[in-house]
Amino acid sequence: MDTAKKGQLIVVGTGISVAGQMTLAAKSHIENADIVFMGIMNKVGEHAVKNLNPNSISLDDLYQEGKSRAVTYDQMADRIVQAVSDGHKVCVAFYGHPGVFVTPSHEAIRRVRELGLNAQMLPGVSAEDCLIADLGIDPSRFGCQSYEATQFLFRDYRIDPYMTQIIWQIGLAGEASLSVLDATHNQPGLVMLADILREHYPDNHELIIYEAATLPICEPKIQKILLSELTLAKLTLISTLVVPSLGLPEYRQDRLAKLGLTEQQVINYRNPSIN
Repeated sequence: MDTAKKGQLIVVGTGISVAGQMTLAAKSHIENADIVFMGIMNKVGEHAVKNLNPNSISLDDLYQEGKSRAVTYDQMADRIVQAVSDGHKVCVAFYGHPGVFVTPSHEAIRRVRELGLNAQMLPGVSAEDCLIADLGIDPSRFGCQSYEATQFLFRDYRIDPYMTQIIWQIGLAGEASLSVLDATHNQPGLVMLADILREHYPDNHELIIYEAATLPICEPKIQKILLSELTLAKLTLISTLVVPSLGLPEYRQDRLAKLGLTEQQVINYRNPSIN
């Protein structure tokens, strides 16, 4: 009979502002783990996790200026998987949602499952969730397209200006080495980003630079600028660019006709209060 203790992995999110945004399920897994690894961007969040489980270890020591984040993320996954392989019940707590912009969480889960061991991820409050709440944006109204800034520059995406655009980490736009840990070297990428947007929007189109509040005592940062001012913006590593929609496109009359509907009928159905 195999009596060896089998390790397992639970990856949780602490939310953007830890107080009030960590789920009860996440707290329970943190409290009951043998080891908790932390990838959290501030000491307040780390303190909250350590209060739940004193055997909590930060992964931040793996970051180094000039070192590729790809290497760092691989080393994080190595550390997590080794602890699971050693038979421990491991919980990993990442800032925000553990599956959003968190490469080592996905990689660690993949490797643990390849070993035939249990691994799962629980959702957390993400920066996008905070953005929707703070800016009053309903993604279902205009639709939404979401990109990481450098991928947005380098890939041949098709922008739909009738949809809201969310461009993440614009402070690192055009930074391909994954070795920069600040937002002071991004001017060429920011210029390119502005040029791409000008292909779809006028210079006087209003943009929003957004940063979620990372502490309960703080407010989100919401800066409204014109497209013509984008290259002058002061950014951080967590700055997100929101490009509001130009408005809803026209109805496709041929599609309405196939379903036996008229434009006015759809408007009436969807907006009964204006009738």
